Amino acid sequence: MALVLTLAIAAAGLAAPTKEQQQEISAISTLLTRAGNLYKQNKISEAGEAIKEAQSKIEKLSEGGDAQVVKALEAPYKRLLNAHALLEIEGVKLSEIKPLEAKKPMPAGGAGALPPGAVSFSKQIAPIIVARCGGCHVRNSRGELSMATYESMMAGNKNGKIVIAGKPEGSIIVDKIEGKEMPPNGAGIPDAEFATLKKWISEGAKFDGTDLKATLTMLAGGNAAATPMVEIKVATGKETISFAKDIAPVLASTCANCHGTRQPRGNFTLFTFEGLLKGGDSGAPIQPGKGADSFLIKKLRGTASQGQRMPLNLDPLKDDVIAKIEKWIDEGATFDGGDPKQPVVEVAALAKARGSTHEQLSADRALLAGNNWRLGMPDIGADKLETENFLVLGNVGPNTLKQIGDNAEALAPKVCEMLKATSGQPLIKGRMTLFVFRERYDYSEFGKMVERRDIPGMWRGHFKFSIVDAYSAVIPPKADDYSLQTLIAQQLAGCYVASLGKGGTPLWFSQGAGRVVASRLDGGDPRVMAWDDAIPEIVAGLPSADAFLTNKLDPESADIASYSFVKFLMTDGRKFQSLLDKLRGNGDFAKAFPEVYGGSPNAVAEMWVRKPPSRSVPAKKTAGKK
Repeated sequence: MALVLTLAIAAAGLAAPTKEQQQEISAISTLLTRAGNLYKQNKISEAGEAIKEAQSKIEKLSEGGDAQVVKALEAPYKRLLNAHALLEIEGVKLSEIKPLEAKKPMPAGGAGALPPGAVSFSKQIAPIIVARCGGCHVRNSRGELSMATYESMMAGNKNGKIVIAGKPEGSIIVDKIEGKEMPPNGAGIPDAEFATLKKWISEGAKFDGTDLKATLTMLAGGNAAATPMVEIKVATGKETISFAKDIAPVLASTCANCHGTRQPRGNFTLFTFEGLLKGGDSGAPIQPGKGADSFLIKKLRGTASQGQRMPLNLDPLKDDVIAKIEKWIDEGATFDGGDPKQPVVEVAALAKARGSTHEQLSADRALLAGNNWRLGMPDIGADKLETENFLVLGNVGPNTLKQIGDNAEALAPKVCEMLKATSGQPLIKGRMTLFVFRERYDYSEFGKMVERRDIPGMWRGHFKFSIVDAYSAVIPPKADDYSLQTLIAQQLAGCYVASLGKGGTPLWFSQGAGRVVASRLDGGDPRVMAWDDAIPEIVAGLPSADAFLTNKLDPESADIASYSFVKFLMTDGRKFQSLLDKLRGNGDFAKAFPEVYGGSPNAVAEMWVRKPPSRSVPAKKTAGKK
């Protein structure tokens, strides 16, 4: 932790904390990790003591430290806030956390007097240098030229000075930028920034700071110009090349190894679309509308003035593939994925899934299911059963698995009828995988290995939907303590509702709908009765009517509140079906909901909280529980 924090601070151009402060930060991190492990072991009291000690150390260190120390404490402070909130939910009494504030000011960026209208090095030039030259000459020393400080920048390198005070026309830095040699992407720098740089040189290239050895990143730290804005152009639909369908798969399969998230080559990450546009040490690799002039195309073709042809150590991309990427840039380098911050691998997978047939998506999900099972249960094989709506995998034995699969298939028409789903087509495109685990331990390991989380202790099943994949994981009851049919119906209904609409539906809506379907199948199921029992206390303790919509409750309480709220929405069956119909027509949930209910979910929650629906009705004994 201390090493990570030290590197982060150095990257931001700040002085690192002292050795003693680093040791204290490391001790805080150890305490927080210990508290987390104790919490997972349900040793709540011991976890609380560790958090108290960590809180005390953070407060003392921040009180005696300057802004650099406070910066280093930000990550453990966030961990402390999360742990503090979890332990308070468990009833642990903790003192209020003080704001993380520095008692000593950061060193001043500059106090040198400048005449009115003069260009400021610290406020104007440093941000430009960091933004346009930072990768090669501020954070690195390409060509033995360091521009990390004013002093080193003015010193130049073995070939001479790059700035001649008072003579922009004789300064190498001006010649290189004017000739589009630097930055190496060939795009130059914005005219306004170039004019500012030349004006500063003509005025004598003066320094208006207090320390000639201060790093430019520190001087530029508070200036937004230090980080170039990335403009995302959304696709119009008139393009012939799709980023999601045509470009993202190439980047994901070819470039991810060198330009992923861990120490990307040249500080250039292709992990996200945003990272692609932002570029790295060589500047922005793409000039929208100018494919042939873009650095990316030059690197792919091997015509760039510096560096090797890409992809490195692999066969060059075929000419038609490069031409397609160039055409995409010529058309504006637009984005037609969901989120420019989303991993490119996911953008490509989502586009493929949306364009697949039911059969193709079923086959892809079957491969994913096998991979997920092996990841979660590497030493235990799985029996497999395929039905019309399910791929069933489990370690409960083939006979039990078949019985569960047959019962699950029999539930599909009931769920379809309850939600008025379109008949004559699969309930969920690509089917849903049903993982059946014999033991609670198996279910927990699946959560840790596949979903990277600890599954809440009261859960006996849950579902996940992401267009690319759709699955449910369940544990059959050991006795008659809950109904497996009701549990599976809940997951199937929730997954179906999650699949609707343009971009899907909110988690609270799919979770709530799944639980309502379970309650209507059998309101006497012990799990359903427990939800109903919990509602009065949860509603009474809500800090606001919409707290369950805004992540202000623990997951189970939020799901129970969502169950009650969706039940409230379903009391008017006509309106609820109208909402589902809009979503089935690829409607946007954020627009469809207020059109049907006359207000946002947050506003409608104000009506729900005044009178939550009554308890669910138990099923008739003839229905039984299996």
